[in-house]
Amino acid sequence: MLTNCKKQHEAPKEKYCGIEVTGFEIMDLKTIANKGYTYTDEDKALAGDMMRAVEEIPNNSYKAKFSFFMKDENTIGMYIIGPDDQAAVEKISCLLLQEDFDGRLPENRKLLFYTDDHANLVAAIKSKTE
Repeated sequence: MLTNCKKQHEAPKEKYCGIEVTGFEIMDLKTIANKGYTYTDEDKALAGDMMRAVEEIPNNSYKAKFSFFMKDENTIGMYIIGPDDQAAVEKISCLLLQEDFDGRLPENRKLLFYTDDHANLVAAIKSKTE
């Protein structure tokens, strides 16, 4: 067990089919995101397929937008812009962490959920595989 400033670090909490991202990880991810990301045509198609999959969730009454901030063969990081609704976040998170979209999503996924106005971080979840 790691300690810092005489405080013990808590074990990662499972949530929304993944593991909660720590505050320090969120800061690191935002630093990466600030560098910008250049989409390939394949990325654009994947984002469109992900939006359609969210729209097809049973009893879905919400929309979500995706913005990648990093992607390589092992890891993808993305902003998900949607409602401040924990049930919706759970459904979207579980979909994105469990579905690989025909092998196009890397195994390690980092999801930062924000409200429509980009003002509030609703959830920060990563895959359990890390």
